[in-house]
Amino acid sequence: MAEILTIFGITFPIFAIVAIGYGTVTKGVFRPADMGILGGWVMNFALPALVFGAISSRPISEVIHPDYIAVYALSGVLTAGLTFLWFSLVADPGRRGVVTMVSYCPNSGFIGYPMFLILVPDHAGIILAMNFLVENIVFIPLALMAIEAGKPREDRRGNALQQLGQVLKGLVKRPLVIAIILGFIVSALGLSLPGPVRHLIQLVANSASAVALFVIGGSLVGLSFQGNLRLASQAAVGKLIVMPIFAALVIFTMAQFGHRMDPDFRIAGYLSAALPTMAIAALFAQEVGRGALASLSILINTLGAFITLNIVLFLVI
Repeated sequence: MAEILTIFGITFPIFAIVAIGYGTVTKGVFRPADMGILGGWVMNFALPALVFGAISSRPISEVIHPDYIAVYALSGVLTAGLTFLWFSLVADPGRRGVVTMVSYCPNSGFIGYPMFLILVPDHAGIILAMNFLVENIVFIPLALMAIEAGKPREDRRGNALQQLGQVLKGLVKRPLVIAIILGFIVSALGLSLPGPVRHLIQLVANSASAVALFVIGGSLVGLSFQGNLRLASQAAVGKLIVMPIFAALVIFTMAQFGHRMDPDFRIAGYLSAALPTMAIAALFAQEVGRGALASLSILINTLGAFITLNIVLFLVI
């Protein structure tokens, strides 16, 4: 019983802030439109400052953990492959790419980082940076290509290689990606930032956790149960159950070959795989007229994660 209460003590603050965000928007203290402004602060300033500070303040050897990246990337790619095949059987091509994306793209920034901060505080920033690296280089390009593949042939933007180039070109312009690149440059060169600059970065970064969770809760007010409930639920199963299982299989396989991960990074690997879907999936889905489907699955994901994350934590810590 004590262990269950300990685990609940980890997840309760996370979902309590989400509930506060939902309640304040519902009661009119904040408007739904305000969540976009606060979310913009988190995505364009707080999280970039966080990952830049985490990477630039450490030697390059401490920033990259290939075993963790392998677990995170493989669990996502395997889930993407399996769900793409599944939805090819049960969904039309227009919906297939959207539900596949929802099935394996985690919400590392808004929900993952606050949990990393509680569970593995010494490595939280580095884990977030590695997650963003994998998501922006592997997960999101794959998802956008899957969505593109579902469009009528005459509406597609070039061949697969051209589509990938367009996606990567857009991703490189994101503040998060720029922050990661700059952080690696500073770390690799062994540069040390002036004290006032470090304090400024830390001050901005400290706002990321609570504001991100608040935005998640407030954003749920704008979601509804309109859409294909069956497909949305199946996508949520892929994200909350299938991807953590693949993470466990990858970690188990690595152990069979004699490689045992650092306990903190192993826990983070399970946790990252078990996170609900990233909120921006709805924005990508809106571009192809499937915003309601993605929003419904995000809603199911976020609500279901309160149960599944507690189960995952109970099994791995």
